[in-house]
Amino acid sequence: LNFIGKRYIITRLAKGSCYIIYMNYRLLSACWELHFTHPVTEKKTIIAAKVPGNIGRDLIRAKIIPELYTGANVLIAQKWERVEFTYVAPFVSPKLKKGERLELVFEGLDTAATVILNGKKIAFPENMFIPHTIDITEHLAWNKRNTLKVTIHSVIDYASKRARLWGIEGFAYNQFPSYENIFVRKAQHMFGWDIAPRILFGGLWRPVKLHVRTANEIIPEDFYCAVRSVDIERSLAQVEISYGLLLDQKNNWNDYEIHIRGKCENSIFSYSLPVHFTHGKTSFTVTNAKLWWPAGYGNSNLYDVLLSLHYQGNIIDEYKTRIGLRTVNLDFHTDLSNINNNRFCIVVNGKNIFVKGSNWVPADAMHDCDGERINKILPMFTDTHCNMVRCWGGNVYEDHSFFNYCDENGLMVWQDFMFGCARYPQNNQFLEQVSNEARTIIRSLRNHPSLALWAGDNETDATYIWANPGYTLPSANKISRQVLKEAVEYHDPCRPYLPSSPYLTDHVYTTQMQDFTPEQHLWGPRGYFKNDFYAKNNAVFASEIGYHGMPSKKSMEQFLSKDKVWGTYNNNEWILHASSPQEKEEAPLGQRNYLMLNQVRELFGESVDVSAIDEFILASQITQAEAKKYFIEHFRTRKPYKTGIIWWNMIDCWPQFSDSVVDYYFEKKLAYEYIKRSQEPLCVMAAEINGNIEIIAVNDTLDPVKGEWQIENNGMIEMKGTFAIAANSHARLETLEKNTSAVLHIIKWVHKGKLFRNHYVQAAAPLDFGWYCERMKNILSD
Repeated sequence: LNFIGKRYIITRLAKGSCYIIYMNYRLLSACWELHFTHPVTEKKTIIAAKVPGNIGRDLIRAKIIPELYTGANVLIAQKWERVEFTYVAPFVSPKLKKGERLELVFEGLDTAATVILNGKKIAFPENMFIPHTIDITEHLAWNKRNTLKVTIHSVIDYASKRARLWGIEGFAYNQFPSYENIFVRKAQHMFGWDIAPRILFGGLWRPVKLHVRTANEIIPEDFYCAVRSVDIERSLAQVEISYGLLLDQKNNWNDYEIHIRGKCENSIFSYSLPVHFTHGKTSFTVTNAKLWWPAGYGNSNLYDVLLSLHYQGNIIDEYKTRIGLRTVNLDFHTDLSNINNNRFCIVVNGKNIFVKGSNWVPADAMHDCDGERINKILPMFTDTHCNMVRCWGGNVYEDHSFFNYCDENGLMVWQDFMFGCARYPQNNQFLEQVSNEARTIIRSLRNHPSLALWAGDNETDATYIWANPGYTLPSANKISRQVLKEAVEYHDPCRPYLPSSPYLTDHVYTTQMQDFTPEQHLWGPRGYFKNDFYAKNNAVFASEIGYHGMPSKKSMEQFLSKDKVWGTYNNNEWILHASSPQEKEEAPLGQRNYLMLNQVRELFGESVDVSAIDEFILASQITQAEAKKYFIEHFRTRKPYKTGIIWWNMIDCWPQFSDSVVDYYFEKKLAYEYIKRSQEPLCVMAAEINGNIEIIAVNDTLDPVKGEWQIENNGMIEMKGTFAIAANSHARLETLEKNTSAVLHIIKWVHKGKLFRNHYVQAAAPLDFGWYCERMKNILSD
């Protein structure tokens, strides 16, 4: 059937084959098979495969391997790393009109693969992160059954060949035991990380599509909306829109027109342009402009935009999208001679934005259920009053559905390119691969108004200090200083680029003063959360900072063997699910479970019975909650000098012991509620400043606010008053009298008739666990 024009086709295959639904150039197949040789039995095996999906999940569904996320089963995955798997699917091609071409599109192919159509090799994709498009017109069996085969090669073997061919840099550094990961464009966490397991199964992890390429088309990736300037007072926005077209070479191009129309509520713009070339742009001023703002600062207004291509007065193609009118800049300056001059601030529409957010790690370690999980995860960012999500560089680039949510809900996106904690190859072949990846990703995502910042990598600059300092400057990294920088400047010039996070200038590197840079990752010794490392840090902006907290007992019982849930503290399964690079009974350097135990003892001393599972879980969650609350409020109460905090992290990518505030099974830890209260756009907090306890109200909105506040101790009002705070500002309300005994203060304030609550513990560690638990009832009541 052919309906609603050329882009909607449904094809039913012959008996015994599958359905292919080709709708808006999308191919969905229900009959994929997976062919492989079993690594133990050496038996040739065929099982059903799910596309999109992950080979590991297919093996689990076929009961060939057990569930990898429970017990120590994840170690089984390593036995399959040398196996090649071949996806097989039949299909019948749609009928093409004259001048049309048929393209096969792999939205996500993990990682190195040979694509064979009807017995002929047609491509060898080798990048998990980007779509791969192959023109298959000349390889089709028309009106017959076509057979598509995709062989997923062993990524370890492929990477090893590259390593032998290219060699490893003399001063190469990788934070984790594997070096193979730096040679291939596969999600780095999949090789094993401190937050993720080593699971190297790949597969067709995003949809496989057919695309009919017509003689006349609007090219979606060529569309670019650049907002040059905005005038808030006059509600004006200066906009430049670029477009690209495919035009039939036989037609007279003067017979074409491109129409552009945008609408947001009662704000409308509409322009018609003659077509003289296949690519062009137009500039115009939007009056009555509805600007896009981050959450808390205003409405996240979006314009529905329609581009239509006309030939001799008739519409022959349309492209619909959404844009947001806003400017975004990064006010960034490093002054090692006077840190008070340091700046790192996100500026939207000319207004400084105080960033409150969390780091985004993989939604799932195997990525086969990302979409389902992302739909549940992102609303938690909104619920906890975040206005930014930092997409960490060991992950994957998320798809449009992720960014659509962020667009709609004012959630700014800090987007790392997918490099992390290692020095990567610098040869021309690898750099060209990186350049193509960057170009593809930038052109795909650049029209999302939520996208606020491109960052070259995660902590690659820092590797020049962690290992072999003094021999090579961070600026020698061609990937971050040349390839990615030039790609952003060319394809997305209206968005800031940060070479690395944290970014170390050559001067910072040579003087070894990385602790004085404006943007930092604050991990340090991970001791008591109020020690000098945290209380006296020089960071203007913290893009990583975290603290461990136990998952719930209910969750532990799902991913640990029955005899390993408790009893033998820190057993081998605990260590494995802390993603420690070493699986040892003793405490290796930095082993995360021992850090968690020590952090509990730092806060509560010996008043916690760490041998009792329920008590230890609660004590650990309290410790994490108080720590993350302190970190957030430490930064917020020092506004405007400090400009943002992105804590680590919202949720786990597999069941584990970690810094997350929600475990893999969506069980929220206590920190979730504490963070939600501490990140209210209008929040009253207690801050320890210069030996005093200052009561400070922070207003992270663009409106002046008024209200009432009070502080209670054991049900009695200690002090109260009113506040009037200017837009996007803060105010000191009072100084809290110091108390020689432990006190838990309940902070309340009323704004627009709504009651808000916070708390502050005035006591030196260690606290008495029983005392805290008794008073904690008041913290979460109401």
